[in-house]
Amino acid sequence: MNGKERVLNALSFQPVDRTPWVPYAGVQTANLIGVDAQSYLNSVDLIVKGILKAGELYGPDGLPVVFDLQMEAEALGCGLKWAKNNPPAVATHVLERKSIADLALPTEKSGRYPIALESARRIVDALGDKIAIYALICGPFTMALHLKGTELFADMIKKHERVDEVMNFCNQVCMDLAKMYAPTGVDIIAVVDPMTSQIAPKQFDRFVKGPTTELNRFVRGMGLKVTSFCCGNATKNIELMCQTETDGIAFDENVSLAYVKEIATRYKVSFGGNLPLTTVMMFGSPLENVEEARRELEIGQGLGYILSPGCDIPYDTPINNLVAISNFINGKAQSLETLASDQQFKDEDEQQFDDVVIKPGEVFIEVVTLDSEGCPPCQYMCEAVKRILPKYEGRITWRESLVKTRAGIKRMASLGMKNLPAMLINNEVVFDNIIPSDAELIEAIEKRIQ
Repeated sequence: MNGKERVLNALSFQPVDRTPWVPYAGVQTANLIGVDAQSYLNSVDLIVKGILKAGELYGPDGLPVVFDLQMEAEALGCGLKWAKNNPPAVATHVLERKSIADLALPTEKSGRYPIALESARRIVDALGDKIAIYALICGPFTMALHLKGTELFADMIKKHERVDEVMNFCNQVCMDLAKMYAPTGVDIIAVVDPMTSQIAPKQFDRFVKGPTTELNRFVRGMGLKVTSFCCGNATKNIELMCQTETDGIAFDENVSLAYVKEIATRYKVSFGGNLPLTTVMMFGSPLENVEEARRELEIGQGLGYILSPGCDIPYDTPINNLVAISNFINGKAQSLETLASDQQFKDEDEQQFDDVVIKPGEVFIEVVTLDSEGCPPCQYMCEAVKRILPKYEGRITWRESLVKTRAGIKRMASLGMKNLPAMLINNEVVFDNIIPSDAELIEAIEKRIQ
């Protein structure tokens, strides 16, 4: 059985000869070939070169073409903020100045669609007979936030028809892009909708479940597999995700693998994810990565399970850590000396994230994130703070504490936090994995500013 057969069997809830291994190598493959993320995501040649290198080094059973959830928003008129070691972030929201009626559906010539589609064709030609190729598209709810900004959360409370309008439009964009990817020969359309971890089950059921089910039926109707990705603590919505007629779900370390296995098995839906992106994959040693993979396999192994990281692998993740997991899953011998080698990152001087002394009449807000440059839930948690700053004119100070540093991980542990992103007000966790509306954040601030 080759890698492609393993993945497709797992997504069909059929037996495999061993657990499939799918590293979600996005901009980390740019690091593999020594280029920055912006150059990489704007070049067919670099994307193909990076994926082929990942295929050579990581012994995968499947790989994504490109991991960039902002491509659709860019094609629709949103401005992007580019970074050297992250995918771009949405900087301006087109529906803050236009209406949906003003927007034209993207075509194969829009934005960076030509780059993604040509990359898919070349990657399928090179690897498609050996491993499963995933084409990733931004899910409708996350895309709606890209277009509209955090005002969408307020509309979910009082203006349901506005949310339905933008969700229906975004779902059409998703279906159109899936239809464009189909002729390239990809095997799987992965609908990546991380912002759904930020809403309650009743909101998922009301606004997300219907459009996502329609999208999944459309993809399966083209003869492709479809999977649903969601990072953050999506525990509350896992069962609803399984009810959208998807072939598989993917999640990160905020969600219990054992819990998902029980739910997904009941629905005969494939499941994967859970390898910790920062604490283990980025900052751990090769041996620690192998031991974590072993623990995940002990819990998840069986029908439908795919070993994978929780999301897009960070740019600076050590290559040796991924190679060690690959060698382990593929049964290749590894020396103890190699496995026990030092972590790439040392305890050199870093910015420390300590409590801040609060002055009377002032408020300090801290947003603990993976990285707002590359993580949509983290971005919109920070954006929620920026939206209300003008109301308080100098009475609020705030910072973002990233767990992509050792200092950030220590800060998260000292606070006893388990979920990202989270917002603290005056050193107290107030919004945990839930992005507040303007009204909710203002109310929380007013309680404390006195």
